[in-house]
Amino acid sequence: MSNNILPPKLKKLYEEKRFSDLILEIESTTSDDNRSAIVSNLLGVSRASIKGRTDRDVQYSLNDFESAFYKDNFGDISLDALCNHIKVCIEVGKKESPLVRNFLKSEKMYDAANDKFSDNDKFLLHGIDMYKYLVNLKKKIAILEKMIEKNSLTKSIGISYILAQMYLNNWTQKDFYKFSKDFSNLFKKHDSKKLDKINLLSNKKIKIGFLSPDYNKQHSITYFLKDLIPKLSNQFTSYGLSLLEKKKHDDTTNIFQGLFDKWEDLGELSSQEIINKIQELDIHILIDLAGIFSHNKIEIFNTRICPLQINWLGFNNTTGLKEVDYIIADKNTVKEEEKFYTEKVIKLPNIWNAHSGFNFKRSLRPLPAKKKGFITFGSFNNFMKLTDETIKNWIKILSKVKNSKLILKSSLYICEDSLIKKFEKEGLKDSIKILKKTKRVEFNEHLNMYKDIDICLDTYPYNGVTTTFEALWMNVPVITKKGYNFNSRCGESILINANLENLIASSDEDYFDKAVYFSNNLDELEKLRKNLFENVLDTPLFNTKNFSLNFSKKLLEIFKEKSAKL
Repeated sequence: MSNNILPPKLKKLYEEKRFSDLILEIESTTSDDNRSAIVSNLLGVSRASIKGRTDRDVQYSLNDFESAFYKDNFGDISLDALCNHIKVCIEVGKKESPLVRNFLKSEKMYDAANDKFSDNDKFLLHGIDMYKYLVNLKKKIAILEKMIEKNSLTKSIGISYILAQMYLNNWTQKDFYKFSKDFSNLFKKHDSKKLDKINLLSNKKIKIGFLSPDYNKQHSITYFLKDLIPKLSNQFTSYGLSLLEKKKHDDTTNIFQGLFDKWEDLGELSSQEIINKIQELDIHILIDLAGIFSHNKIEIFNTRICPLQINWLGFNNTTGLKEVDYIIADKNTVKEEEKFYTEKVIKLPNIWNAHSGFNFKRSLRPLPAKKKGFITFGSFNNFMKLTDETIKNWIKILSKVKNSKLILKSSLYICEDSLIKKFEKEGLKDSIKILKKTKRVEFNEHLNMYKDIDICLDTYPYNGVTTTFEALWMNVPVITKKGYNFNSRCGESILINANLENLIASSDEDYFDKAVYFSNNLDELEKLRKNLFENVLDTPLFNTKNFSLNFSKKLLEIFKEKSAKL
């Protein structure tokens, strides 16, 4: 019998999903030394599939996949075992298990098999997922480019590619513009009724819909919407258009159902059904809050659904879609590169958003460094934003500032070992502390973690937004770097509006110099914190009343302009 053919008894047990019996049968009749590659792979699948599996079961399954991979000597079973290894690592990563460190073995196997499977779609797709957890954007992008060249562009690959490029410093805004325009051609036109001319002289209110998959889990966008929606002009009727499945509703969802004038659950509808529903509701202004991020419905915007279609808040770049009329920004986020947005750029006064704040009592605590005797830097940004460029500068700062520490925390659970290794190579392993991301941590506990941080270090070119608002709310200064487009200027805009222009660096060197300067001038750093405590809530960052007025005024203005052309 071929080594790549399953014995009939094992095949039958697998087809019947009797995984415990299958494991017992394999272990009682074979040892790892005489087990074929296909049987080792099957044993791994069975261990990973049993109900109530433990971490021990998972680790054994990963060991089985590794064994099968090397036994098959880069045949079909090797590929299957490698992909199974990556798949299980992703599963444990989503469950925030330390077993995610097995991704380092996945990477080793992947590198070994690259010459053999470099043109295999299954191999390439699993590599994309793997490098996300290994925080290696360069290799992820290399695979994406190969797949685009090999298979032409698809929606999922295109979205992954655009997002990956936003995290790096490879593209100009012109590059984003060109690629996004080409990418938008993938989206088909859906059926849509002809829009009626709007009578602005009538007493009817303007219906404005906010389309989002994120009305739950205290998502970042909810803090920018919570005060805005009730404070919109009384000329509007607000519609919460939710792309959430009903089973994912939570307390946050319930709050927003009460904030909007009207609420519609669209999460279980097809794109065409969503369009039909929005047009049935006769929505006048449709605002997309997701862009190309997860669970989006960006493809529906390739069809003229409503008189006015807008990109705001969730995706700070061009959609490439000519049917999206505007992107909402401000004078600090979009500058001379404005022509490289398919949307017309709306520049709000002061800032493109405003935060509702947190249900957390603010207090002015002593500077941590004066108590501890050393500076503690911090960054709670998504680990995908930690580019080699950013990390290189952080390493330089930590090396210069004696005994300094850097605390990291992210909503993305990754293979921490792969990140720590970058600092370890420079003798800085003990300078890094990664706080555990857990869904069970109360949000106030998350905010309380800022109490140990003296200075926050922003990521670039993909800046923090919510994390920067959090830090400033907690009186922690943030150092950012000037960017070249909307996405990379968010930190700049926030700090300008917080009256902290002196914390905006013009270059990597300036970023380094500012971090070192404030580390050596603790009294000045303490003054910055005191100023934040006393004044930041009075800045445009948290003035949701004024923001709502400006937001409403601008929407009314462009709506009248647009409707006149219908």
